Amino acid sequence: MRFLCLHGGSTNSEIFEIQTGGLRQQLEKNGHRFKFMNGKQDAQVEEELEGVVDGPFYNHYHRGDTAPGSSIQEAYEHTLQFMAEQGPFDAVMGFSQGAALAASLIINHSKTNPGSAPLFRAAVFICGAAPWDSAGMEHILPRPDTYPIKIPTANIVGKLDSLYGESVRLFELCEPAQAAFYDHGSKHMVPFDMRNTEEMVRVIEETIKKAMRG
Repeated sequence: MRFLCLHGGSTNSEIFEIQTGGLRQQLEKNGHRFKFMNGKQDAQVEEELEGVVDGPFYNHYHRGDTAPGSSIQEAYEHTLQFMAEQGPFDAVMGFSQGAALAASLIINHSKTNPGSAPLFRAAVFICGAAPWDSAGMEHILPRPDTYPIKIPTANIVGKLDSLYGESVRLFELCEPAQAAFYDHGSKHMVPFDMRNTEEMVRVIEETIKKAMRG
């Protein structure tokens, strides 16, 4: 499968490439390919990365104490244009804000294009933040027996992550029979130890197999 890869907030595509290096190495051996996109909005680097990695740095949409508003629509347009120019893509993999954007895009596409093929065949959400609605004013919250994300998903979370609760809520938006859940037990990161890497690869490959069967 060919993956569109969406980095977290206040980072960039190169950082996400580094974060997923061990994971991708295994998946690329299995024939999968990855294309990384930078967000649209200029951003300040995360404190822990300052002086460690080179910029520029980006957000996909406004990040802060206020709702992102219209910047969500700008993120949609930017991503869809990238997909049109660099695609096609079979699946999406996002970290933190990138996972939230991916989920929001998937939900909005199925809502505005009922009956059409889904935007992606599968999705990998890593330490995902809560997705915003298309107006960028409210988070999309889980509702009983309602699952707006119906494609196969791999939900990779960390129980020590400050966004753990948001990652679980994102998982709860996914069709249960199609959603895999793996807790790597750590903080807001893509773990790179062998045990976690092997488990993440296993969960992602299972998700891909579901998508291929579908």
